[in-house]
Amino acid sequence: MNPTYTGKADVFSFAMTCYEVVSGKLPYSSDLPRQSINKLVREGVRPELPKDINTRLSSLIQKCWRTEAQVRPTFEMICFDLQELRLK
Repeated sequence: MNPTYTGKADVFSFAMTCYEVVSGKLPYSSDLPRQSINKLVREGVRPELPKDINTRLSSLIQKCWRTEAQVRPTFEMICFDLQELRLK
């Protein structure tokens, strides 16, 4: 089975990278086998964001890692949101 990847997969990856930056942790235990991590992701299991991050950034990250790929924002939308965060 060869899944088709779109830009929405990149948006998800961006969110996980953001999580690593704001938390200083890996999103999932490095002890878990890849199949287990894939299953958790498909089931919608996401790491807990730190309580002390900007609420708008937290919201953006959560939008980017939504289970339904089609409702994730585009990078154009992400850039707009990040510019708004920078200006506030």
